[in-house]
Amino acid sequence: MPPANRKNPARAKSSQSLYSLHEFLAEFPGDDACLEWLWRERHSTDGEHAHCPKCDQTRSFKRYATKQQRQSWTCTACGHHTHPTAGTIFEKSSRPLSDWFYVMYLVSSSRCGVAAKHVERELGCNYKTARRMLNKVRTELMRQDYNTPLSGEVEVDETYMGGKPHAYPKHSRQEHMDRKTPVWAAVERKGRIVATSMRFNRGGEVWDNVHTHVLPSSMLFTD
Repeated sequence: MPPANRKNPARAKSSQSLYSLHEFLAEFPGDDACLEWLWRERHSTDGEHAHCPKCDQTRSFKRYATKQQRQSWTCTACGHHTHPTAGTIFEKSSRPLSDWFYVMYLVSSSRCGVAAKHVERELGCNYKTARRMLNKVRTELMRQDYNTPLSGEVEVDETYMGGKPHAYPKHSRQEHMDRKTPVWAAVERKGRIVATSMRFNRGGEVWDNVHTHVLPSSMLFTD
């Protein structure tokens, strides 16, 4: 058996991750790599030619080093500047793009959620910055389009969200459950997820959500 390459560790066959930390660091080693990825994804597939809104046609773009450390590409014909971060959650942020991308990696790879204090420790920033970045990723970037129903193998379940029962005997278990919020969720295996709150945890409302968010041809897994 050949020796393992410590500079390029291979993914274990038993690993359940879709995107490991080593793969993330190899693809996005720094701020420039993240900015280049945004430029290619949003404007230029080949990294050089893009549509110039001022010329109103496809032009050649180049990135020039400036004292302002501008995150932009410049049209070689008219000098128009195109900023890949414009209109995104990274716009007007003083944090490196590599920090933003790492927060996205933490949120997408965690099964139990990520706390702002954890992001604060990981990035070495203050709590206010960590909380703002985390909220931006959760509420804006990871917003999903529910226009198309889930398909394929879909797992469905419901639960209650709320605090722990009171220690006082005057509150019965049923009274405590009445204060909780019922939540319904469905997830495609290795795919999208849909979650919504319900007024009551009853069979009719549960199946109404199934009919709304899951295609009839799907294979359903539930208890």
